[in-house]
Amino acid sequence: MIMDKSSNRAEEVSKDLIPGLPSELAMECLVRVPYQFQSAMRSVCRSWRSLLSDSSFIKERRRCGKAELLLCLVQPLSPPTLPVVEEEKSEKRVSGTPRFGLSVYNATMATWNRVALPQQQIPLFCECVAVQDAGKILLIGGWDPETLQPVKDVYVLEGSGRRWRRGAPMKESRSFFACASVGSTKVYVAGGHDEQKNALRSAEVYDVEKDQWSTIAWMAEGRDECQGLAMGTGVGFCVLSGYATESQGRFRQDGEVYDPMTKSWSRIENAWPFPDTSPRGRTVVDTRGSSRLCRFSTDRELQSQRQWESRDGSRKWNLDVEVTQLPTSGSSVYVGSSGGESVVMIGGRRETKGLLMKTTTEKNAGKWSHVNDIPFGFSTLPFSHASIYV
Repeated sequence: MIMDKSSNRAEEVSKDLIPGLPSELAMECLVRVPYQFQSAMRSVCRSWRSLLSDSSFIKERRRCGKAELLLCLVQPLSPPTLPVVEEEKSEKRVSGTPRFGLSVYNATMATWNRVALPQQQIPLFCECVAVQDAGKILLIGGWDPETLQPVKDVYVLEGSGRRWRRGAPMKESRSFFACASVGSTKVYVAGGHDEQKNALRSAEVYDVEKDQWSTIAWMAEGRDECQGLAMGTGVGFCVLSGYATESQGRFRQDGEVYDPMTKSWSRIENAWPFPDTSPRGRTVVDTRGSSRLCRFSTDRELQSQRQWESRDGSRKWNLDVEVTQLPTSGSSVYVGSSGGESVVMIGGRRETKGLLMKTTTEKNAGKWSHVNDIPFGFSTLPFSHASIYV
């Protein structure tokens, strides 16, 4: 009754969670412990550690209304400076570059903190993606902080335990690529650029449970600085816009959708008619029902078409695009999603506060409300983000 039928392991360990208490009552107690204490809970006994490692524990917290919503942000910890290449022991190393960190905003408790990556710096410009059913946060690819070369690295954070582990590396080094969680256990990546800044056509998929990467069919076009999103009910993977090697900074108006059933790509036209603007940090996708992409923009852009529908050649995939006005002008903004709502982060400098606001992706989209003043040290605009219930 309490646990999902598929979670046999959690059901077994729940039999003796708290000596002297029925398992149902013990579970009612444990799911109410705040997230900040869950790491310590794992050290109490083997049954508690097994329970917190099982995805059904998070599902039960959500069922009881006790789950906490985390917004995870990959952001620079200091203002960027011009890189300086130094020769050291026949290896090129770059100094003066910003360090990146993983910041976490607990939307339930309205608190900010930073999660350390043991003995490592977080790769610059890595992609952050959450796999809710598995209870995991992933950091994928990006640049090596020392050499500024694209990497294959994958870091996995267990949601309940706050413990990092190295995941299986990607097949190919890449940065500024499309990335999205699709389905319950899969993460897709595609495009980006390689060590020579060449736009990539290649794509691959990661099985979170098996910790295994597999190569999938290549896209028709190379796409650097593209945006990834799940399509429909979470079964398709869309790579939006991006640009070719020879046309850097001129963003494509189309996208490509990968269908896991047919293992093939199809083109979706007129999905991003903003050639001078990257889709990264300006889009939110709502996958409840049909896919709806919200493009957040300035007043000037709102004078043009505000809503349209894009379909691929097979007519299987469609994307409803809507333009929504930002609550502020200027470029110091980053738009993302958290718990089904759109959020906009208005950045400040290192010594100033920022602002976090939200709007829903329903019919009243565009009505912004203040969420939180971003404290000193957390207000630099992120490169990537993900949200997860824990």
